[in-house]
Amino acid sequence: MARSIASINSLLVGTKTVSSALLIRLQQLGFNTSLHLGEEHEYSVKSLLYSIDNLAIQFLTITSNRNQFIQRTSFNERKEIETCLSGLLSCMQQSLDKLNELSKDDIQCDENYALHFTTKSGDYYSLKLLDAVLYLDLLKPFSRMLEMVTAQERIHALSAVLEGLLNREHGIASNSDTELTEEQSNALELSQYLIRQAL
Repeated sequence: MARSIASINSLLVGTKTVSSALLIRLQQLGFNTSLHLGEEHEYSVKSLLYSIDNLAIQFLTITSNRNQFIQRTSFNERKEIETCLSGLLSCMQQSLDKLNELSKDDIQCDENYALHFTTKSGDYYSLKLLDAVLYLDLLKPFSRMLEMVTAQERIHALSAVLEGLLNREHGIASNSDTELTEEQSNALELSQYLIRQAL
C-alpha cells in the first residue's frame, strides 16, 4: 500500500521535473511548441507539457493525504495510475535524453508536424513525447474522480461551517430580539438553499 503511493509520488515529482526541462530544451533547439498534436489536435506541444505539469501538481495534492487516497482508490487503480505515470515519465525522459544529444546545428525541425525533425545525415525522427497524449488521456478519469471526491469533501466542510454560522446568527437574533434586515434575511435564505443543494 505505502509502496504504491511512494512510487506514484516519486513518478509525479520526476514527471514535473522533466516536463519543465523538456519545454526549455525544445525551445532551445528551435522546435515550434505551438504546433498541435493528439488525435483531434487538442494540444499544442506547450499546452501538452503544461497539462502534464498541472496533472502532476493535482495528483501530488491528492496523494498528500495518504489515508484518504488509499480509501478513495483500489489497489488496482493505484497500480494502473502507477503504470500510466511510469509510461508517461518514460516517454518524456527518452525525449529529453534524445534532445540533450542534439545541438541546434545538427537538426532541422519539421515546420508542419510537432516533435518531428531531420538530422544532418537525412534521418527523420519523431520524439517519444508524442506518446504522452495517450498516457495523459488514460490518467484524466482518475484525476477527475479524485478531484470530485476532494470537491465533495470541501463542500461538506464548507456547509458545516456555514451551518454553524447560520445557527449562531439565528441564536444571536432570537436572543436579542432584533430583526434581521431584509438583505441579511435574503442572504441567510440563499446560504441555506446553497447548503441544501451541496448536500
